[in-house]
Formats: sequence, structure tokens, C-alpha cells
Amino acid sequence: MAFNPKIAAAIFGRSFAYLPTLNRMVLPMNAYKIGCRWSGKTAVIAVFGLALCAAPLRAEDTVFLAHPYSPLPADVQVNTSAVRGDWYRERLEYDIYWGIIYVGSAYLQIDKIVTIEGRPAYHIVSGAKSAAFIDNFYHVADLNESWFDIAELYSRGYYKRIQEGGYFFNEWVLFDNAAKTFRGEKMNKKRVVSPVDGTLEGPVNDVLSALYLVRTMEIRPGSRQDITVNTKRNWNMNVKFRKRGKESTAYGKFKCILAEPQLGDDGLFVAKKGKKMLVWLTDDALRLPLILKADIFLGSVTAKLVKRRLE
Repeated sequence: MAFNPKIAAAIFGRSFAYLPTLNRMVLPMNAYKIGCRWSGKTAVIAVFGLALCAAPLRAEDTVFLAHPYSPLPADVQVNTSAVRGDWYRERLEYDIYWGIIYVGSAYLQIDKIVTIEGRPAYHIVSGAKSAAFIDNFYHVADLNESWFDIAELYSRGYYKRIQEGGYFFNEWVLFDNAAKTFRGEKMNKKRVVSPVDGTLEGPVNDVLSALYLVRTMEIRPGSRQDITVNTKRNWNMNVKFRKRGKESTAYGKFKCILAEPQLGDDGLFVAKKGKKMLVWLTDDALRLPLILKADIFLGSVTAKLVKRRLE
């Protein structure tokens, strides 16, 4: 459920690139690389062929890293006016399509508030999974987490676990803003763990928290915003806001503002170099990501909001 990303701001991992992008799931890259020209019939035949040779789950497939912040309990004593009631325990659910074909689902939510070094932070979680039929031959189970400082709107760290067909990647990063450093671990398909570390110039966002930062911004057509992001390296995410218009999904019809993230790195709001990533945000106080659309090497992948609730 992914393609090689080069443009930024997730939702759900490689699947749509932290949406999770489904070219590897729908059209296997191995065949693409050896020069196959995919027609609709060819793709269907390949799908059934792959279903016959799906790999069984191995013991190491259940071995994952754990973020130091993952065990933090919900802080029921948090009392700050900075907490947004329309975000806290908000859950957004999406259907994902390749063209008109339903290929999976994803969600995005803030499930709790935790305290990190005396400061409250939102715990943001996103995930994506393949549809039942696709899952028979290309299992997708992506999980992304972020800890987002409530008052200052920067990331305290992130977690990423991507399982898509034969692809696996797992990592966590913790940002120490006082020391201006970051540290973490990454794990590859062979379950080899390596340390990661580096320096920060100041507070940063990860690609998941960046989406929520965009939701706080005053935006208008023709404007642009720059966001400092770290995904084991520091880089700048530029988001351009194009135009207003009406868009609809199963969730409803809304006035929206079209956003186009520009060249960056992997993660949420990501598209392949030379391709476009478009996000329709509702033109209201909620700034809901209503539709996310990413061009891939054959067609496009679209995530459409189907449900929003406060749990």
C-alpha cells in the first residue's frame, strides 16, 4: 500500500505515504520494474496469481519496537485552556480507492492526552489496513503515532510500523528540544535494530503532527506555509493553498480549501517526485482533511472521509 515518497505532510504510512499510496498493493512493483504494461485485465490476472502464493505469517512478523512514550497513561487531571474539545478523542475514518476500486480503510484519531516532562501532549494515532479481498495476497497493517505538544504545537516524538506485503519497517524517534537532539531506533525486515540520533535546530514536527498543525492555521487561497519537520533528518515542508470549492464524500458536502504540499520527505501528505499530492480541507474551524489524493505511476489513490465521531 505504498509508493516511494518524495513530497510531504500521512496520513497513514507508506499506504498513502504515514495514507497511507497503494501502487505496491494494487500493482506489484516487481512486475512494474521488469517492464510489464498493465491493462485492467492484466492487473486482475496478476491479483489472482498473487493470491495463490501469499506468504504465511512468520514468528518474527510479530516482533516490533516500542516507543518510550507508548506506556504513558491518559492524564485525566489535565486542565489547560489550550486543549481543543473538537480534537480531543476525535476519530476520522476513511475509505481508500484506487480509481473507483475500494482497496482499504484508514483512520486518524487523538485517543488521549499524556504528560511528558510536565507538559501535556495529544497522542495522535493513525492506521491503515487492506480490504478483505486485497488482504488475501497483500496484507497491509500500518500504524503511526505522534506525541504533539498541546500548548506549543510541536512534536515530542513519533512511532512508525509499516507492514505491506513483503515490506516491513519499524522505527521510533524521541525529540529532546531542551538538548536540541533526537534519538531512536529502527528495525528492518530481518528484525535488525539500529540506533538513530542527530541534532535539532529547534522544535520540529513529524509528518503526522504536521497535519494537525496545518489544521490550526489561518489559510486562504494563494497563501503558503512552511513547517520544520524531522524524520531522522531536518527538512522544510512547504504547503501551498490553491483555491476554494465544494467537495463531497459519504460524510457530507462541504466548502473546502485545496492544499498542495511541496517537495519534502516521507510520511503524511507525501507524493512521489514529479507527482501531485492534493488535500481538501474543510473551510471551517475544524479544517477536516476531507479528501486526500495522490498520483502514482498508474492513476491515483484517494482517501475519502466517511465518518467523524468524538469517542
